[in-house]
Amino acid sequence: MSLQIIIRNKSSFGRTRSEQEQNLRKEWGSTITDAQLDKLKFLERKAKERTGTTKNFIKAVDLDNVK
Repeated sequence: MSLQIIIRNKSSFGRTRSEQEQNLRKEWGSTITDAQLDKLKFLERKAKERTGTTKNFIKAVDLDNVK
């Protein structure tokens, strides 16, 4: 006998930090600047090229290291 749980109305807040930031901006306002968001998208794209994964979460410390 197996137990199956059905979860309804599950909201996806975003798989990457940039997706989460864009969703936050819609509801609450920005948490990072536009320049940091551009750097974040750049780092996510580079991480995806390197590892192939779409689920990545870049830390703010890494954003500050990008020139």
